[in-house]
Amino acid sequence: MIYFDNTERTLYKPAMASLDPVPAETVRAMMARLLGAADPAGVFLTRGGEQAMELALSAFVPKGCHVIATGSEREDTLTVLRKLGAEISVLRADVYGRPVYEELEELIRPDTAAVICAHSSAATGNVTNLTRICAMAKKHDLPVISDGRCSAGAIDVNLEELETTAYVFTGEGMLMGPRGAGGVCVRGRENRERFEKMTADQQTMPEEIRLAAFAASLQFILDKGIYGISMLPHRLAKRFFESVKAMDPVSVWGDYGTNDRLPLVSITIRDLSAEEIQYHLEKQGIRIGVQGEMARFSFGYFNTRAEVKETVMQLMKLLGIDDLYLLP
Repeated sequence: MIYFDNTERTLYKPAMASLDPVPAETVRAMMARLLGAADPAGVFLTRGGEQAMELALSAFVPKGCHVIATGSEREDTLTVLRKLGAEISVLRADVYGRPVYEELEELIRPDTAAVICAHSSAATGNVTNLTRICAMAKKHDLPVISDGRCSAGAIDVNLEELETTAYVFTGEGMLMGPRGAGGVCVRGRENRERFEKMTADQQTMPEEIRLAAFAASLQFILDKGIYGISMLPHRLAKRFFESVKAMDPVSVWGDYGTNDRLPLVSITIRDLSAEEIQYHLEKQGIRIGVQGEMARFSFGYFNTRAEVKETVMQLMKLLGIDDLYLLP
């Protein structure tokens, strides 16, 4: 199978050398190193990204308050905010799906309790300028809860520079780990104590076998370095983008004027739904994702150039295009 849904969940994983148990402290230290967090004590492990996001929001978003969201948040994030009774103001986006950052402070009210910010968009692949978001939030003493479930493992992340209050990650995405493992990086002693209090009575530690698999994936990434891991997926995404953007019925979504983005390309095709595109490719042994009305192609470390070429050829066949210049 050709698998291009790595942002949601990676299918192919690094080989595990052993199934021996790995101490949680070791995994915390590895995660802190990968994400540029100064103190491993601020890394809290959970049973997946969804639990991590729910715990982070519950810890830092008081019930019934006002929050600001950047518009790239996942549905499970919005569901938790609704359960908390939060009033959500969404920061406007431009035609490329980028937040209009200068309007953030206009949304801040006396009862605003937090800024919720996806580090990157699972729909467009755009990477949010978290440094700018955090700087504006800091002026108003507001915590920033950032969803890094698509970003961790796909791009370089340095939490000491970003200064987020809480940064959520998941093992099953671009970190190439198992389902059932994730966590939150919490900055500052007071915030850690607040988070610990929230999680004191909950079962959050991943199962032993999942923790070992997660440790193997993190070690694989650390050994190769984030540049070594991310270079090929980004090159594949660029090759795919250059081919599909030249196809007449295809529209490509997102901001491609920057190198700071996920290895992801989302498209729509005139007169075809995203589900129809997905169905056609599935019949050819190609798995992609669907995000709203867009067909999403997200590339991972174990994908190949030949797989990209085959996928472009199948799209050309679907559209009745016979133009060898479009092949990557």
